[in-house]
Amino acid sequence: MYYILEVTLMIFAEHVKNKLSSLIHEMATASWLFSKNPEVDFSRNRKLDFVSTIQFLLSMESGSLKKELLDYFQFSVDTPSASAFCQQRNKLLLEAFQFLFYEFNSCFSFEKKYKDYQLLACDGSDLNIARNPNDAGTYFQSQPTDRGFNQIHLNALFDLCEKRYIDLVIQPARLENESLAMTQMIDRYKGEKKTIFIADRGYETYNIFAHVQEKGMYYLIRVKDGGGGSMTGSFDLPDENEFDHDMQLILTRKQTKDVKAKPKK
Repeated sequence: MYYILEVTLMIFAEHVKNKLSSLIHEMATASWLFSKNPEVDFSRNRKLDFVSTIQFLLSMESGSLKKELLDYFQFSVDTPSASAFCQQRNKLLLEAFQFLFYEFNSCFSFEKKYKDYQLLACDGSDLNIARNPNDAGTYFQSQPTDRGFNQIHLNALFDLCEKRYIDLVIQPARLENESLAMTQMIDRYKGEKKTIFIADRGYETYNIFAHVQEKGMYYLIRVKDGGGGSMTGSFDLPDENEFDHDMQLILTRKQTKDVKAKPKK
C-alpha cells in the first residue's frame, strides 16, 4: 500500500511539474506581453530565452549565480555568463510572475476543506535580498559606517487544508503594512462564502474585519491581551479563561463629547 501511495505521489508531482512547464511555454508564445520592451526583448534566438530564463529563476537555490548557471546548464561549455543572465532577467516584467502564479494555482481545484470551510491563513515575513544602498525602500543601515543590507516584506495567504499559497503581496521592508496587504488579498479573493481568514496578533484591525464581512465571509484573528494598545482594552469582557461574547460596536471618526463619554460603544 505504501508503495502504491509513493508511486501515486510521484505521478502527481510529475503532473504538477509538467503543468508548470506547459504554462511557461504558453507564455513564451506571447512573450511581448511580459517584457519591458515588447518589440525587441526575447526576439533573438539565445540559450537563455524566455522559457529558460523563467525556469532558471524558479529553480535557483542558495549558491552563487555562476554555480547556479553551471548546474542548470549541466556544466556545458557554452553556459551563459552571469551578466548575460542579468540582462535577460531585466527584460521581464513583474507581471510575468504574477500571471504565472495565479494561472498555475487555477489549474488545480480546492477540494480539501475543514468541515466544509476553506481555511486561509495570512502572515508576513522579512526576507533579505541583494544589497543595494540606492534602494531607499529596502535598504537598512544601523550606523553610517555599517555595510547595511536590503529587505523586503512578504505577505502571504496560505490554504491550510490544501497546503499551498494562493496569494501574496511583496512590500519594501521600510514601507511594510501588513494590514493593507491583507485587505488587498481579501479583496482579490474569489472563493466561496464559506471561507475563514485566520491571522495572528497585529492583524486585529476593524478595517480587516470590515473587508471580510463585506464579502460575507468569516475571520478568526488573535488579538493582544487587554490593556494599553489593545482593542480589547475598552471591552467589558467576562473574567474567564474561555467564553463566547456577543457585542455591538459603533465605528466613527467623530471626537465629540458624546462619543468620548461612551468609550465602550
